[in-house]
Amino acid sequence: MTDNAPALKVRLRIVNGEEDAFGPGKAQLLESLLSTGSLNRTAADMRMSYVKALALTRTMNTQFTKPLVARARGGRQGGGTQVTDFGRKVLAEYQAMSEATEKAAAPSWRRLRKFLRG
Repeated sequence: MTDNAPALKVRLRIVNGEEDAFGPGKAQLLESLLSTGSLNRTAADMRMSYVKALALTRTMNTQFTKPLVARARGGRQGGGTQVTDFGRKVLAEYQAMSEATEKAAAPSWRRLRKFLRG
């Protein structure tokens, strides 16, 4: 398959009221935090401002029954941002749901793809 070939891209969003509680961007942010442990570094890696990354973590923390992200202020030992155990569970469930959705859509996608140019 070439880079320009039609492709299916499933993007799940969890909406709570008027707010996007969780979706692909927030999942990517948690994945990055798991490896960096730094909101500042995660924001830079994702090419977003620190303020935007902080706002996303605050949204996640207010939308769920427990915090997904825990922040520690800087100091001698430095600060840090960690994904909580609950955050890891939410991320794992979201990833499983995304994978299941793609698998469920695959047969219809194979049929639909035949109607696309490219």
